[in-house]
Amino acid sequence: MMSLMAEVTEEVTEATGGLSQLGHMDKEVVLTSLDYLWQGLLSVFIVIFVVFLVVVILNLISAQSAKYKQAHAGEPTYAEKLKEKMANRASAREDKKAQRLLEKEAKRIKKERQEQEKQEKQEKQENSQDGENSKD
Repeated sequence: MMSLMAEVTEEVTEATGGLSQLGHMDKEVVLTSLDYLWQGLLSVFIVIFVVFLVVVILNLISAQSAKYKQAHAGEPTYAEKLKEKMANRASAREDKKAQRLLEKEAKRIKKERQEQEKQEKQEKQENSQDGENSKD
């Protein structure tokens, strides 16, 4: 069992080129790695700061929105105003339709009365002519 572990360790050492031993690290590789490290950490802190700023800005906006809602409590919202306006327009259209129907009905009734009066006059004339004819 021990020999298997020794073989694996030896293969890993050969594969990494001997970098697994601390004494053989190249100073330039370490400095390059540290350079990448500080750049990565700086990037992470910049992203965290940007997220922080976005959260602060959104909190300010929502606070202003809440103050506005408190100040204008009871006032209708834009959506409510729009609904009311559309309802008024619809009722105005209905009123116009009703007015037109009433006008048509009034004209029809007036025409019927005129026809009725005309028929009554014709009947009176016929009756008066029949009365004159019967006197003769």
